[in-house]
Amino acid sequence: MLTAMEPRLRIFLFSLGAAALAAWVGFALANEEYLMATLTAGSALWIIFAWSRGPLAETWLLSFLFFGYIIGNRGFAQMAPLPGLPLFFSELSLAGLLVMTALRGALQRQLPLRRDWLNGLLLFWLALGVGRLGWDLKRYSFFALRDFAMVYYLIYFFVTQFLANHAPSRRLLHIAMLLTFALLPLTGLFSTLFSEFFISNLILGGVPLIFYKGDLLATFLFTGYIILLPAGRLHWQDSWWRWLTALASLTLGLTLTSRSSMVGLMVAIGWLAWAGRWRPLRALIAICTVGLLAVTAYALLQKKDFNQSKAYAVYEAVVSIADYSGTRNYQNDLTNDKGDNNRFRLIWWKNVAEETLQTAPALGQGFGADLTHGFLREYYATSNEDFTARSPHNIFMTTLGRMGLVGFTILLGIYFVQARSTARVARAARADPTHAEAMSLQAAVWVVMISACLGVVLEGPMGAIPFWIMLGLAHHAATAPLPADSVSV
Repeated sequence: MLTAMEPRLRIFLFSLGAAALAAWVGFALANEEYLMATLTAGSALWIIFAWSRGPLAETWLLSFLFFGYIIGNRGFAQMAPLPGLPLFFSELSLAGLLVMTALRGALQRQLPLRRDWLNGLLLFWLALGVGRLGWDLKRYSFFALRDFAMVYYLIYFFVTQFLANHAPSRRLLHIAMLLTFALLPLTGLFSTLFSEFFISNLILGGVPLIFYKGDLLATFLFTGYIILLPAGRLHWQDSWWRWLTALASLTLGLTLTSRSSMVGLMVAIGWLAWAGRWRPLRALIAICTVGLLAVTAYALLQKKDFNQSKAYAVYEAVVSIADYSGTRNYQNDLTNDKGDNNRFRLIWWKNVAEETLQTAPALGQGFGADLTHGFLREYYATSNEDFTARSPHNIFMTTLGRMGLVGFTILLGIYFVQARSTARVARAARADPTHAEAMSLQAAVWVVMISACLGVVLEGPMGAIPFWIMLGLAHHAATAPLPADSVSV
């Protein structure tokens, strides 16, 4: 037994083992056996984290993924950590997390599931997707696997929910979330101001380390605003950095004029107002007022057209949300395509719904099926433009096309159950301030859930993996959890 050994002997044996392991990893790297070196180093780290009695090894991996997909975004998503293998962090990490979670669950005789409606519906959605995939692989091969990702990413929810039972792991995830959202406005601003440097110089293996998808950047900036803005009494000496980064996130997010993210932000603020927290709304009004006055003064001093200002672009972006037909005349150069974008979405949604209900209403057209066929004939009838998008900018329409009315109904149930959970936490937060953190998590996930109804968010790892991790934490905080340290090392 190591614990019974004399301390110096234990240190000597540990050092000897570490040296042998380092030599083995170095030998594997020298021979370009990257997979073996990665597995060996990963196993060693897992043992070290397990021995430390702190956060579990799986939690460090989840925190790394959360940070990477939000800060690195599209750049991080394109990185293949093992040369020669066309596998990305999302798939490799998921495989490792499944093995570690299964092993830990077997040792503790626990499943990473809870007996509630959200867990049941998500499990049903996953099972339906697996069944649909088994049929589609024969027809569409790789394309079926790629489209199926929007379903299997939800496994991160079950892993996070399981790890959240362990208090040190839960704390680490919260710290990682705060750190990520506090850093995001800085990287987002710098990548906007110095885009050429980020794309051409800050690269690894030919891939930019940080490369943002505009609407996702806005979505997570608004999510960070909800998470970072302090909920309790004002204590500037302790929470000044949260105020600063929250307001910076809000300001930068508004300048990106992403309408789906703005709608998500307003829904989240509405939930918080229902919980008795009016500070997010007041801060939003204050930022918009100050920004409008500053932009107006600048336009007058520079004798520039106010219609071409950033403030007017934000105004037109908000107004265009209700322009369903896309017939309004937009004057700002940043928003003159908003009407066309509305028609783009509505025509695509109509075509997906009509094609699915006519050909395969119950279980959909399947993973790998072309959901753009009818849309391209109607919207781009006279264009030779290369069109590569595969998802119709709405998670419900994507689900209808891939999994039919059955999948659509399950997803609708997931949204309904989450709304009921958020309402329950809001009522509790009105009466008890200790529920403030749980309410912030609940509101934050709605920014992403609403954005997913108007854009491509949950179909890719950049939006889906951080979302499922946040939802796992939010669900843990909202439900009666198991004892805090029930998952032991």
